[in-house]
Amino acid sequence: MMLRLHSAHLLLHLLTSGMLRALLLLSQLLGLMAATRPPSMTDGLERLQCSTYWRLYGYLVLLLVLCYSPYAFYIVYTRMDFLRQNRLLLIVGCHRYALLLCAALVTLYSHTTRQLGIIAWVNRLIWCRHQLFVLLHTTRLQEAARVLHTRDHLTIYTLALSIVCSCSYTMFILQKDPMAQRSPMYFCSVLFFYGCQLSLQVCLGLYLLGLLLISHLSHHSNLLLAQILADAVNIQHALLARCLPSRRRLHEAQQNWLALELWRLWRLHGQLVQLSSRLCLLNGIQLLAFVVFASTELVMHSFFSYFVTFSRWWLRKFGKPAPWNPQGTIFTVSLFVQLTLVVVQTHRLRQLFKTTRRTLREGALALPADCSKALRQTVGYYARIEIPWQTLIILHLYGLHLQLNERVFNLTACGLFELNNGLLFGIVQTIIIYTMILIQFDKIMNR
Repeated sequence: MMLRLHSAHLLLHLLTSGMLRALLLLSQLLGLMAATRPPSMTDGLERLQCSTYWRLYGYLVLLLVLCYSPYAFYIVYTRMDFLRQNRLLLIVGCHRYALLLCAALVTLYSHTTRQLGIIAWVNRLIWCRHQLFVLLHTTRLQEAARVLHTRDHLTIYTLALSIVCSCSYTMFILQKDPMAQRSPMYFCSVLFFYGCQLSLQVCLGLYLLGLLLISHLSHHSNLLLAQILADAVNIQHALLARCLPSRRRLHEAQQNWLALELWRLWRLHGQLVQLSSRLCLLNGIQLLAFVVFASTELVMHSFFSYFVTFSRWWLRKFGKPAPWNPQGTIFTVSLFVQLTLVVVQTHRLRQLFKTTRRTLREGALALPADCSKALRQTVGYYARIEIPWQTLIILHLYGLHLQLNERVFNLTACGLFELNNGLLFGIVQTIIIYTMILIQFDKIMNR
């Protein structure tokens, strides 16, 4: 049974590694990533380097999208029969395609101009992973930290499946629209719009991958923090017992060593917090563009489903509602799944940082106040002990640092809104409101 579980876990890891390589290769082909790995490393760290070839290729992709976008929009505007049947359909559809082109241009421009910052961020994350492996002092913790959790593997699978399924609506247009067979330029323009959409989704995948890696390191740093605090409590209990002076000096040296480990772990935690904020800063424009694009797409497809089923204009012209479009439903569900993954993983990262503070607080309360001075100054907690002649207040650096992070740490998209669970409810509310507004316009314009 254990052999089967180990084989299944190994197969899951190999498949996930293949998906990650495919995601990185696709990001290079779309001009979103210009990083390469050097063939030989001297210090054991697999740092990335900025490739001049791929960076130039990214600028060429940006130039191609900038030049071809007006022509592609004109082709779709003049030759897509479904949008040109009704004025309201034309207005809604044109806003959809125009927003998609603008979002793709903003995403490509942001990635091509921030390649050095993105690669520096990745190298910093690799350095944090290396430092975590240095701090992990047990074989069990090291083996657990080498691979992602099964939950993270499932998240990557879900993201890959949603990206694949999101091409269903484009395939539906190319198969059902007669203009796609008659006009090669219309066919290329529809594929061009899908390429713009794919660039948004791949950028979202890169951001989600960064979130997963930071969450993975934060989770194992929390496990290490709990282990160190537990060891400190056990050593202090041993010190309270009657033992030889040599054994007592040994326990005090162990406490000093744990204080040093906690200090190094504090530095690692601070680096992870900074990397999280830097990740949102580097991808803020892309996140904003994708959230607006996904919300608009969901509103548009909801209105189209209503229009071809209940609109009086459609029923007067065709006499019956249009058949159900499963490709459009798959497309909308996949977009909402991608948006949900990003928000949920961002919220999970915040919860991990809260877990760090909670673990530190609980461990500090369990640690006696008469432990070594180095350990007291490193653990970091507020402990107020009432004594008849004085009040002892211990302020430590680590606890103060984490409490400040709890107040100032936010993961936002360009500072406009926080990426938390409340954002999903806000998006669903926005979709319902604007769909109802479009339905009212339909009832007024197409009586």
